[in-house]
Amino acid sequence: MKIALVYPPTSELNLKGYPLGLGYLSASLNKQHEVDIYNYNGKEFNPSIRLFLSTVRTKKPDLVGISFNSFNRWGAFKLLRQIKKIDRKILVVLGGVHPATLYEQTFKYFYHDLDFIIQSEGERSLPGLCQALKQGGDLSTISGLVYKDKDKGFLSNRVFGLVKDLDELALPDYSYAAEEIRQKKLAYLITSRGCPVNCSFCSTSSFWGQNVRMNSPERIAQEVEYVKRMGAKRIFFHDDTFNLGIDRTIKITEVLKKLDIEYAISCRVTPVNEEMVAKLADSGCRHITWGVETLSENILGKINKKITRELVKTAFDICAKFTDKMTTSAFFCVGTPGETEATIKETVDYANANIRSTHGAGASMLYVLPGTKVYSDLIKENKFDAKIWVKSGDVYYYTREHSMKTLNRWRKLVNHCGIKISYTVKYFWDLIPVALVQKKVLGSKRLAKTLNKVKRSFNLFLKRY
Repeated sequence: MKIALVYPPTSELNLKGYPLGLGYLSASLNKQHEVDIYNYNGKEFNPSIRLFLSTVRTKKPDLVGISFNSFNRWGAFKLLRQIKKIDRKILVVLGGVHPATLYEQTFKYFYHDLDFIIQSEGERSLPGLCQALKQGGDLSTISGLVYKDKDKGFLSNRVFGLVKDLDELALPDYSYAAEEIRQKKLAYLITSRGCPVNCSFCSTSSFWGQNVRMNSPERIAQEVEYVKRMGAKRIFFHDDTFNLGIDRTIKITEVLKKLDIEYAISCRVTPVNEEMVAKLADSGCRHITWGVETLSENILGKINKKITRELVKTAFDICAKFTDKMTTSAFFCVGTPGETEATIKETVDYANANIRSTHGAGASMLYVLPGTKVYSDLIKENKFDAKIWVKSGDVYYYTREHSMKTLNRWRKLVNHCGIKISYTVKYFWDLIPVALVQKKVLGSKRLAKTLNKVKRSFNLFLKRY
């Protein structure tokens, strides 16, 4: 089969880097099929839509696989409305967090525009679907497949047989990102799937599950060597939690040290000890962003974070000993259900008295996203109109309890809290060159940041639910 895999553009928020899922899907398919990958992340919206549809007219693939999330769904829907108009015989398969979570709604509104949705991971389900289509196999045996039945409805298979050992998957095919890796000298990798915690604002556990599956250090080394050959000198590991066990983390550091690569990671503040952090710093880790969200004990409990602020302090205190080799920052989120002026003050006061870092807090406001407890609670209480997902391309902030003005003020307060400490190593993200297209259009990194701030301020005050 001729297969086109596409990641649509978005007009608002872009994924950092390139979408990793397309690489895994391509690797699972390309031995048996002719696969082309089209990544429009960060590209202009309307020109990208026109370009892909023109490609479909020219190449006439047998199957188009569209991978998307809630942020770039509008681009996916634009493509979805047109592909069957080009050729009704082209099969359309959807995958990604958004269609997997809202498959009933997606099938309802796009019934005549699509053929299949694959829930959860697709490295086995998509090749299985292609084989079944070619040989007339039984669709009911394919994990997580949603497909049409004879009565103009649809059937949904349960998700089963997830890949337990991620090393069994073929080495991902990142050829579609080769030029970006070469230009930026930066690659993105992931070493695990799932999260042991089910935070109320996060969809990771609902999509990947809480049964965490991990690559071995040896497999991680293979992938690092692969992107190094493509020109990468630095790597950002996209894992929600890189430190899934101290022993495993230390084994990974031993492998990475031999490969002579600099990298950045995101971690939970537990499990952590000084040996682990020392090994990270010595092996080339140049930045850690710790997942904190809040320093209010009340809110930590409400969001099911399963950490304490004392654990946060310990993690940052340990890192403060290694500012000659790496920098630190934190993810915070303001405006979760139950947030008040008092809980924000609790966060700010504790950070100002106890949390030492080189780059402080990076606070965001809570998005309402499918697959999260926050979203399901709103739906159960009839406080959110689910039709917005097909009516517009917006992704809404949680404003049920507080106004956008209040949330933005809280975000700024948290962004400036904490104790800033000096460091001697270069900041990981400052080492990444501005994309060539950005240099041509914007002229400088400073201007690019300014325009991004203006765009963000505009988006903050758009209509919200």
